[in-house]
Amino acid sequence: MKIDLKKSRSLFWSIPYGIASLHALLAIFGTTSVFAQSGRSVIAQQINCDRPQGDVEVRACIRLKYEASDRRLNEVYKQLISQLSGEERSLLSEAQLGWIKLRDKTCEFEVYRNRGGTGYQDFLNECLERMTKQRTAELEKYLQR
Repeated sequence: MKIDLKKSRSLFWSIPYGIASLHALLAIFGTTSVFAQSGRSVIAQQINCDRPQGDVEVRACIRLKYEASDRRLNEVYKQLISQLSGEERSLLSEAQLGWIKLRDKTCEFEVYRNRGGTGYQDFLNECLERMTKQRTAELEKYLQR
């Protein structure tokens, strides 16, 4: 899985310290804020999530994989809800909101002992991805009925 991130023109890119400083800054500030703009990143690089290079790319790929699974879940949910009417639609909506709370609390519990550690957010995103894929498979079964 290759992901192209677009470069935004800014004063930052004219800093004379080069890419080594950029990697140092990312290590200090983390990756979440850098990649949170869903496709519109400040960093110009190509990340190959099949072979990530270094911690920054590994963390970015873990987050991107969770985000992709979440987008897929939303697509399947929209397909399913569009086929329902009235009470079924209301029940699914309530069930999905309950599932989101369950998923989030389950993952918080699962990674609780890692809080404060450098891998905490990665472990959390991996759990969120796993549970999101499971829920997507459940909803896909309802589509096949």
